[in-house]
Amino acid sequence: MIRRLPILPTLITMIGVLILCGLGRWQLERREWKHRKIAQLEAAPNLPPVSPGEFRRAMAREHSIQYRRAEISCHGGAKKPYDLRPGASYGGTSGYFVVFSCRPNDLPPDIVAVAGWTRRMDAQDQTIVLEHELKGVLIERPYGDDPGRPRFMLIPDQPIAPFERPRQPTAADLPDNHLAYAGQWFGLAIALSAIYGLWLRKRGLVAPVAKPE
Repeated sequence: MIRRLPILPTLITMIGVLILCGLGRWQLERREWKHRKIAQLEAAPNLPPVSPGEFRRAMAREHSIQYRRAEISCHGGAKKPYDLRPGASYGGTSGYFVVFSCRPNDLPPDIVAVAGWTRRMDAQDQTIVLEHELKGVLIERPYGDDPGRPRFMLIPDQPIAPFERPRQPTAADLPDNHLAYAGQWFGLAIALSAIYGLWLRKRGLVAPVAKPE
């Protein structure tokens, strides 16, 4: 037998359960979106290389060229690296990507290229001559949405000496843990309901369930 339930605790519990279930459902929807995104990125390297028109559309944020193959001319002359970023070698060893701008030194880069991989942190101070045609895989927004940073980065198939071959990104790098997160949210909703039920029983607001004879 159920007596009159307290309004405020019941309302708070109901709202909490609805929020937790909503978060669980959102994670399931995110999982479907992530699977579509992974399928898109898996297909991207097999598409034709990025054309100048596609690149202009990507610059205007009208088109995605994530994980597409591209070729760029890197003729920046003698220069030091633009950046040194954590990255893995082709064999999976942790180290650094040596990143260069292929534009003249006095111009901000829209796209940068990874010259290769190294273990050495002092590669930041090494000068190399850039006179190369680089082919590889593009990634978008390597520095996030910072307007002062390059919008694209090319990770080449082959490194520029004396650096080693870098590991290129794949669609498998994207985490797909939305199902686990959804299970956590739904589990919290169940736990909250159970705690509320125990709280009602402890206060005598819900009669114990009679055992069948």
